Amino acid sequence: MARKSKDFGKLLRQQPLSQVQQNGMEQLEKKVKTGPLGNKFAGIVANPQGEVKMSEVLESFVEPYLDSAETRKEKQMLLEIAVIAWNLAIMPEADRQPLINQMLEAGVKSKDPVAQQEMKAFFEELIDRKQKFFAQNQRFIVDFQLQDAGRQFHLSVASTLSNPLAGSQQTDKAE
Repeated sequence: MARKSKDFGKLLRQQPLSQVQQNGMEQLEKKVKTGPLGNKFAGIVANPQGEVKMSEVLESFVEPYLDSAETRKEKQMLLEIAVIAWNLAIMPEADRQPLINQMLEAGVKSKDPVAQQEMKAFFEELIDRKQKFFAQNQRFIVDFQLQDAGRQFHLSVASTLSNPLAGSQQTDKAE
């Protein structure tokens, strides 16, 4: 009987998680469509067949750093930095450094040169990780949403299906 209770408890916990996932996808789709680039992302496709889920890719990308992010706010910040680094890694190298410098100027509020250097080193580490372990994936991450689902978090990601800088037609995805 105890075994059945555990299985039933798992089922009860899975039900709200699937609702959280569905709500997260709907909220992210709405956010992307109403955002500054919304008119460019009209054809959102949820989990296109044959494509890897970018939420899983992003989770794998930040996996070595997740233990250091203990709170939801820290996880959110880690993911924001990771998404920026991911997208920078896809851009032409000549365009990358000026953008990193701009973000450091805007993002490190104290203008502390040591803090800026540490943040720059972290961006470069993430960019190197992207190029080393995820080089074949050239999809831009448009946006993401991190939702608290009780004991865990659910990540939804909107991304392009292809690299728009490579000259192919851009399509989006939410998952």
